[in-house]
Amino acid sequence: MKHCIFTAALLVLLPTATFAQPLTAEAKTKTLETLQQAIARRAFVPGVDFSKLPTALEKRRPELDKAEDMRAFSNTVNLALRDFGISHIRLMTPASAQQRRTGQAIGFGLAMLPSAEGLTVSTLAPGSHAAGIGLSVGDVILEVEGQPVTNPTSVDQDGRETSLLTVKRKADGVQKHVMLLRKPYSIVRKPTLTWPAPGVARFTLPSFTAGYNQLEVEALFAQAAKAKALIVDLRSNGGGLVNNSAHLLSLLLPPGTPTGSSVTREMAAEYKEKTGKEGTDPIEVAKWKGPTRKTTARKIAPYKGKVIVLINRGSASASEIVSSVLREERGSKLVGLPSAGAVLTSIFFPLPTGFEVQLPLSDYITPRGVRLEKNPIKPDVEVASATPTKEEATDPCVIAALKALK
Repeated sequence: MKHCIFTAALLVLLPTATFAQPLTAEAKTKTLETLQQAIARRAFVPGVDFSKLPTALEKRRPELDKAEDMRAFSNTVNLALRDFGISHIRLMTPASAQQRRTGQAIGFGLAMLPSAEGLTVSTLAPGSHAAGIGLSVGDVILEVEGQPVTNPTSVDQDGRETSLLTVKRKADGVQKHVMLLRKPYSIVRKPTLTWPAPGVARFTLPSFTAGYNQLEVEALFAQAAKAKALIVDLRSNGGGLVNNSAHLLSLLLPPGTPTGSSVTREMAAEYKEKTGKEGTDPIEVAKWKGPTRKTTARKIAPYKGKVIVLINRGSASASEIVSSVLREERGSKLVGLPSAGAVLTSIFFPLPTGFEVQLPLSDYITPRGVRLEKNPIKPDVEVASATPTKEEATDPCVIAALKALK
């Protein structure tokens, strides 16, 4: 189990194979028992009392008893886990856990938002059936199986294998009928390097887990070395592995640069033993201990030009750490919208029933003593719309970053 810094606020918004999976009363009981044991033994966040979990679950006993499938059950459990008021703690169904491990989802491959006419396509997964049949972001779904539609769940009702849609194309307003098929598709998106302006490179990183290959990232940075300025695009990046965020920072900062502190259970206990104070304030514990993370030397030299970072509300965990460290230690400007404010180190722990629980293990404090959990990062240059667009030349954040560089 590798340590992750990944936020529960950024689940993939595409239909997956979590639909209609039956769940027996015995499996529910076993899942709840092992879940509580795992949290009691492993979970740690300074000042959070995880012994209150049984009470939180009991408050939702009627909904838990009523839940007949895995998705409904996990949703109810996660409502109880939210009572702790922290990120990085959630129950995942077996199908969702498998998706996380393999980078493969099963579904139609699109996300939708309610609009005046029906449902507007907001996201298309590359390689999915929805993308393959020619749907585009901005198309409006008017009907599903011949019925007017306003709720995204209507497209995936009862986990149907096919869904007949009436779609109004964004490009020309023409209506057409399309048949969606539930198929496997990859959710892995690899980092890319583009050149939005002469002498300016843009490194786009969708995730610190799926698709992050350290050798491939170093190859991109070798290409970017000739750029006078680098835009690091972390918009909608929900985090990932600790090792990968440390790797990226080492490509952007000199070796030995402090990158913050992880306040663990052991550190809090040591603080209490040596100071006589309760280790419930992670900022005080981190200040007492000093930075526990630093950059290390890599095969290629750290990038030397100017750096600007793009963030939005989907930038969480590892993305927030990288953004804050670059601002504090390098003076990089941040462009976009406030981040998610969800930064805890965690692991994914398998349960005997096939479910998986994400457990927080430590808190994070920046080199300058800032706690990011429940404290979103505010950009230096705020942009009204910080959603990445397909056309780089018209992307508001990229335009604002280029202006800031001038």
